[in-house]
Amino acid sequence: MNVAVAEGEKMENYKIAVDKGGRIGHAVTNIQTQINLGLKKGYDGFDQEKGEVLSFLTDLYKKAIENGRNFVPFVVTESVITYAFPGDNGPVACHEPALLLTADKSPLYGDESEEEWKELVEEYACLLAYRFEQFRVYVTYTRVETKVFQRA
Repeated sequence: MNVAVAEGEKMENYKIAVDKGGRIGHAVTNIQTQINLGLKKGYDGFDQEKGEVLSFLTDLYKKAIENGRNFVPFVVTESVITYAFPGDNGPVACHEPALLLTADKSPLYGDESEEEWKELVEEYACLLAYRFEQFRVYVTYTRVETKVFQRA
């Protein structure tokens, strides 16, 4: 497949990635996760910074590598969570800044099973919820096809 890098530049050739061990960067049936993480401490607390979450995650990655463990690299997108709950004086409706963390189980990295990968995702979700004082954190799984392209 030829992909134009930018108008007027030469075409670069990208193909499905293959790692040194022969793993192919294509999974027809794969799993993807999303973690929804609010950034307000509790319902009335102050907003936490995206940078704090990113630093926390990358510190987890460093520890995983030091201990010879796999980690889950996330794409982190800023978003907003809307919600409501019963209050003493009637319903309360709120919104708060949030982060949406998305990841595919890479066909190129890690030898863990799907169940082991899910356990790692859920461990991260609980660590994030605890560290950032969330009452709840939502983890969603969906089936996807994943293709990893790399420059030939």
